[in-house]
Amino acid sequence: MVQAFFILLFFQFLGTALQDCFHLSVPGAVIGMFMLAACLIGRKQFFKIRLAKAGRTALLAEQDGIPQDLARVARSLIGALGLLFVPAGAGIAGQFTLLRANAWPVCVALVGSTLLGLVVTALVMQAMTRGHAPAENLPDNGGQVL
Repeated sequence: MVQAFFILLFFQFLGTALQDCFHLSVPGAVIGMFMLAACLIGRKQFFKIRLAKAGRTALLAEQDGIPQDLARVARSLIGALGLLFVPAGAGIAGQFTLLRANAWPVCVALVGSTLLGLVVTALVMQAMTRGHAPAENLPDNGGQVL
């Protein structure tokens, strides 16, 4: 469990280091998340090739690309995700007078960015699913993304 938490912190550190080295505008934690996802996808492909060479078709939970401890830590962090928004909420509450003075621009920006995000997401989803089976025909993998 500690090793899995260390893996998460390592990839966050690695992403932050890359962000600082290359002066990227993407947050280091996001870069680290993508690097971790790439490593897990590569691990999954490695196990598929290895098992195919061995003539076995069944994949064990550990061989599916995501270590069980890492999945357990990730699920517990997602379960506590609401608590991670408390400092941001406190910061917003501390700047309430500034927000009240700029209420209209903030509301317009929130509504506009939400609508723009929905439109872009719909267009990307439509482009990515063109020619694929409808979602109701896809197998359910228990909510596991990778």
